[in-house]
Amino acid sequence: MIILLNPQSAYFSFRVPNTILTLGTFLEDKYEYELVDENINRNIDSTLEKLIVEKNIKYLGITVMPALQLQRAVAISKRIKLLFPHIKILWGGYFPSLHPNTVLRSDYVDYVFRGHSEFSLVDFFDYIEGKENAKQINEIPGLSYKSNDEIVHNKKSEIVNPDLIPLLPYHKLPLEKYLRIGKTYLGERTMGYHSSVGCPFLCGFCAVAGVYKGRWIGRSAELVADDLTFLKREYNIGAVEFHDNNFFVSEKRVYEIAKRIKDLNIGWWGEARPDTVMKFSDETWAMMRDSGCRMIFFGAESSSEEILKLMDKGGTQTPETVLELAEKAKRYNIVPEFSFVLGSPTDNVDRNIENDLKYIRKVKQINPKSEIIIYTYSPVNFEDSEMSLAAKMKGFDYPKTLEEWVSPRWQNFDLRKNPLTPWLKPKHFTKIRNFEKTLNAYYPTVSDLKIKGWKRGLLKVMGGWRYLTSIYYAPYEIMLSLKLMRYRQPEVEGFTFEE
Repeated sequence: MIILLNPQSAYFSFRVPNTILTLGTFLEDKYEYELVDENINRNIDSTLEKLIVEKNIKYLGITVMPALQLQRAVAISKRIKLLFPHIKILWGGYFPSLHPNTVLRSDYVDYVFRGHSEFSLVDFFDYIEGKENAKQINEIPGLSYKSNDEIVHNKKSEIVNPDLIPLLPYHKLPLEKYLRIGKTYLGERTMGYHSSVGCPFLCGFCAVAGVYKGRWIGRSAELVADDLTFLKREYNIGAVEFHDNNFFVSEKRVYEIAKRIKDLNIGWWGEARPDTVMKFSDETWAMMRDSGCRMIFFGAESSSEEILKLMDKGGTQTPETVLELAEKAKRYNIVPEFSFVLGSPTDNVDRNIENDLKYIRKVKQINPKSEIIIYTYSPVNFEDSEMSLAAKMKGFDYPKTLEEWVSPRWQNFDLRKNPLTPWLKPKHFTKIRNFEKTLNAYYPTVSDLKIKGWKRGLLKVMGGWRYLTSIYYAPYEIMLSLKLMRYRQPEVEGFTFEE
């Protein structure tokens, strides 16, 4: 018996755990398994202990993203290994895929699955359960493990074609708990969905590039529409977030999906590259709008062509691309979310940050509804990246143990809010956050449905003099107002909740 666990990954909003759902669908009719999501089951210790005892659990598989989920995965793994030493603990997901050696140096993780593990997980259970004609352990793609005190890495696993993934076993989770979280900017009963894997680009600051190395495969438009029609019929969903790393790779596919779901009456959101979507025809833009596309998340990243080159953005993205995109999205009434990564490892950090802040103001002037999400650069373990090399040359290095990764000093590193990069000083973080608070006041996000009427007016007045004079220093009055209003600034999901 197997438990597939999704540790807590958020304090407020949370997504349907498609990762463990996908693994589960490959285990169907082969092995008994339970799906557990700590986001909706905060009594995780007692839940796991009860399952282990009552159902004779032998394996605990944990999906691990950085930050909060990593912290919880470490705590849970330690506890389970202490109480039930016989249980084999398996980690998969972005963090162990990028840092397998660090994970396996611990004494509470037995195996790591790097990259896609849908087929590899089944192969592993066949091997360890002694099934006839099972692959040997060294033949299982993507598997890393300890052998005679040495860490062994098998050959990499291949991307699984999304068209081969059956309908997910939604019945294994209380789906209503994910859909009852309130109205969002996209609509009511918002569902998370993956329609593709990977990304064809190699941005040097992106963990996706480190894992997929430029590979991308999309599920067919017909199957995507079939899945969403099922979710609409069975669960009455009103909105969809496409959690693809890059939903908009193929214009033809985007158009076909939009056309097929046009009559479902759902709002939707996805992630894209600015230069890709700028090449879309007006017909595709119109179809996207008419099918319910309310927001698109774009990686604007920087106002500097030099830094965009350092980031290996590739393609034809320039600072001018984002300005044109802000104008075009305005014409089609689709809200663009622009993500910026400030504080890259260059010799002109102060100048670059100042230029980025001025550039963000220009974006907002063109399209006031543009959502702005500001991160500070944190390196990823992508050794082929020029940006990663630049970071190491300036003195950056990763923790060597999981205990160090989850220490208070490193907890926020992968949130890209306060990374421990030696070239960034406290004054840089202070300047960025003060600007962000002032921006949020003068241009309150359209996606926080609580901030409306007099609240929006009050914030705009309070932030007005600071924004118009570019005096961002010590905006304590704004910080207090935002806290009292429980303001939630835009994040990568692109919306917040009405309470």
